[in-house]
Amino acid sequence: MQLRCYVDQDLTATMRAAIARYRYEVFVTQMGWELPCAPGCEQDEFDTAGATHVVAFDDEDGRIVGYGRLLPTTQPYLLATHFAGLLHAMDAPRTDDVWELSRYTSTDPRGGTQDADVGKRLLLAAVRFAASRGAQSLVCCTTVAIERLSNRWGVPMRRLGPPQRVDGFLLIAAQIRFNEQTYAALVPAETAAAAARPLTVDAAWHLPFAPVLAIPASLETPAPLVAA
Repeated sequence: MQLRCYVDQDLTATMRAAIARYRYEVFVTQMGWELPCAPGCEQDEFDTAGATHVVAFDDEDGRIVGYGRLLPTTQPYLLATHFAGLLHAMDAPRTDDVWELSRYTSTDPRGGTQDADVGKRLLLAAVRFAASRGAQSLVCCTTVAIERLSNRWGVPMRRLGPPQRVDGFLLIAAQIRFNEQTYAALVPAETAAAAARPLTVDAAWHLPFAPVLAIPASLETPAPLVAA
């Protein structure tokens, strides 16, 4: 499995279409979400120039098997715009050091199954990228099942409000703070990934980590860019 990060404005037409098809297959066809999109093409108002797409590819045939979208909360984002009710009267964050993770999934469309290992590495890649851009936490609208998995992976997810059932899914607003435990979870994941293929992130995207914590030295230099 390979992980790659793409800034939205740098996506090729082919990669943009592949991501849109994957999201449609997972969220509309398999999960039954009623989304305002064209058949076979799931895109929304948050696929903007400020978005970053974290994509997992199968090693054998290169098909997409996992995905997540990152957005700084200083821009319009999904949780604040469409799921603010999950925040239980809290104000939605709108600061440079809080980013949102949305459309997160590790579903393989071929069988409709989710791969926990892909999900873990995808989540940690999102944490690593957001932290490299100065973020100190991620917020998301997610399911209770993903919350349990995240905590099991050593990535503590804190609820920002009580669960609510929406269209048959038990959803929560949650936050992942980048603390010692979160960064510790990155180390074994990065070691395992390096044994296969490292996360490919353009070195030009790397910015200093927020000075709240000492970041492991092994995480400070992203791997070189691999063209899409």
